[in-house]
Amino acid sequence: MASPITIIKNEELLFEATNIQEAASFLANHLKTTKFKYFDPIERGYVYNIPYIVKEDKYRFVAPEEIATNRRKELEEREHKNARRFWVVPANPEDYDLASAFSRYETIDWRRSRKYENGDILFMYVSDNIQRVRYKVEVIKGLVPPNEVNHNKMFWRNEAKFEQSMTGNWTRFRLVDEVDTIELSLAQLREHGLNGNIQGPMKVTGKLRNYIMSFFERDITHSYYPDEVSETLEEGKRKTIRVNVYERNPIARKHCMEHYGAQCKICSLNFEDTYGEVGKDFIHVHHIVPLHEIQQGYEVDPIQDLIPVCPNCHAMLHRKENGDYLTIEQLRERILKRA
Repeated sequence: MASPITIIKNEELLFEATNIQEAASFLANHLKTTKFKYFDPIERGYVYNIPYIVKEDKYRFVAPEEIATNRRKELEEREHKNARRFWVVPANPEDYDLASAFSRYETIDWRRSRKYENGDILFMYVSDNIQRVRYKVEVIKGLVPPNEVNHNKMFWRNEAKFEQSMTGNWTRFRLVDEVDTIELSLAQLREHGLNGNIQGPMKVTGKLRNYIMSFFERDITHSYYPDEVSETLEEGKRKTIRVNVYERNPIARKHCMEHYGAQCKICSLNFEDTYGEVGKDFIHVHHIVPLHEIQQGYEVDPIQDLIPVCPNCHAMLHRKENGDYLTIEQLRERILKRA
């Protein structure tokens, strides 16, 4: 059965293929290499929504939901090489402060103690006195070249373990979702298929995998907003506004959106209502407190410090008028006057 596949490059439509062969041929011609290199990335891409990265460019492959779902089922039932693998991976907070790392970064380089591959899902089990699965992450680079590894030494609490990790290989993963529930405690995991303790990375399938997956419902770092906000000025020039680290904190953004929803709190734009499914959960998040007022050691409050806004309102909040930034109230008042 033919599977129509849409190729998207950096969020822009690139090509609409009628089947995987045509998609691979187009991509091979586009990237000037052999098409056989792309069958697996395209299949994994449209089945699991796994991006294919080429230097600074991100390619996504999209097929109708029913086709992707059926193919995913086939791959996993056959244990096909393109089937995504799921792991439970222990993280000792006495060795590495994973919570603080995720409060600052969306992606983390992690010691590669198994042959993780792009697209694999890791359920991070925080051990010690916590003893529960807390994070769902997706591997975006199974093997990170030594010269590209970000060791994040500041988050290591055990110097000896850090020095030991320097001799091994590393994997890069991105945060997908975070939960904190007793239902994912060690005792509950044992009730749903886990045998023994979690002393090292272990593959999970069937009942246990489905049980853990049921607690992770969303992707808190996909398509929420870019690294920077750009606005077009006169004569085609562009101004770039850097988004600060607090606005890029995926966990803080998640809690902000859980409280306020994915609707601009200034102009009331809801992307899903306007654009349909493609706009679901898309929103920027603006940090209300000016950076010069933030002291070292500051911890962001997702409710008091962050607010969801659309890209247009976000850009306006980062522009100055008579030397001062517009406040949320001032911008909202202007929009209401023009309504």
